Amino acid sequence: MASVRLENLRYSFTGERPAVDNVTFTLASGELFCLLGPSGCGKSTLLRLVGGYLRPDGGRVCIGERDVTGEAPERRKTGMVFQNYALFPHLSALDNVAFGLRVRGWDQPGRYAKANETLDWLGLSAEERTRRPSQLSGGQQQRVALARALAFAPSLLMLDEPFANLDRLLRERLREELKAVQRRTETTTIFVTHDREEAFALGDRIAVMHRGRLLQIGSPEAVYEEPQGKLVADFLGHRNLFPVTALSESKAEAAGVSIVRPERPVQIGDHLLLRPEKLALRREAHNGAFPGIVRQRRFAGTFAIVTVELASGAALEVQQTDAPTPLTPGEAIWVEVPAAAVTVVRGREGA
Repeated sequence: MASVRLENLRYSFTGERPAVDNVTFTLASGELFCLLGPSGCGKSTLLRLVGGYLRPDGGRVCIGERDVTGEAPERRKTGMVFQNYALFPHLSALDNVAFGLRVRGWDQPGRYAKANETLDWLGLSAEERTRRPSQLSGGQQQRVALARALAFAPSLLMLDEPFANLDRLLRERLREELKAVQRRTETTTIFVTHDREEAFALGDRIAVMHRGRLLQIGSPEAVYEEPQGKLVADFLGHRNLFPVTALSESKAEAAGVSIVRPERPVQIGDHLLLRPEKLALRREAHNGAFPGIVRQRRFAGTFAIVTVELASGAALEVQQTDAPTPLTPGEAIWVEVPAAAVTVVRGREGA
């Protein structure tokens, strides 16, 4: 285990805007930290800077008490799992894991004992260990790549979208297994993903990236409940995000309707996030509710998503879990907005 500290890390590809723009954060020893953001935001580049596969233009990388900024990858005692796994096609699964120990100077009995022990952790059978990567499923290949990265007990484990090429059910199972292994080994881990559900399920903390910058860092709950800026809210999939257009002492207007002014300070240019799961729909007029027309109802298993068109023309999504009679398109409806449903999102872009 080791803590990790990045200080003002910068990197640009030739002739382009910064891919990593003055990034600073610290990982606690044993933490599972998720870098979350859209494709091209710089998260994989940042991971390669931490691992030593790229040399930064400025800033420092410290693992434990050591400044490793100028060190080669093999001297950093880090394990890396790439999106394509980078397994040797001519070696068996067991030999792939053992090879990583061989280059670190382990003798033959020791490296094969450790390789088998690590594959035991990850549930690869004795028969599967004799197969080459082309003879293994995607999930089995992922286990081999993870075993190779974990076998030598790295100070830091780095994973670059390792589940991106797998089907949904397998991704869900493997991320549960990864979290269990990470907890058991207490390995400090950086996990790169563009999938917010994956980040929420895995991360002790999440860092949201955009155009090389960190917009927000926090627990999954904190990032989801209190997005710091419209970019973060948009990327997390928050749909009901409306700019504040008017204010009074007691009311805030957004999307053409007035609602109780949030307790958190708010100003013109900020946005109000109306959480779909905390809104209520009523078929009759109700004090404080505002009218709309049902435009769409989408069944989603344990709930339905109802799209309501407001008088202003804005579309509002409401998550409905208990409707005795399903709403139909064209039906008049009233939307109730309790105070708990409203979150203020700063109008400025970024953190």
